[in-house]
Amino acid sequence: MPGQPAIQARGIVREHRPPATFLVELANGHRLFARVTSRQREKVPGIRPGDEVSLEISPADFSNGVLVFENK
Repeated sequence: MPGQPAIQARGIVREHRPPATFLVELANGHRLFARVTSRQREKVPGIRPGDEVSLEISPADFSNGVLVFENK
């Protein structure tokens, strides 16, 4: 499946797991681990359980994602 674009999604942070990894729950109830990009690492202390975040999920692996930014 190379070349397929990432899936854009929004979810709620349920847990923070060091280093810079979050357990995120999507609207459909699916939970996955989302990591923070190196450019976003300075924002990690500001992200807390209950915050809404946007993330990208690979179409090949729905269990991991990349946190894009925090929605306040």
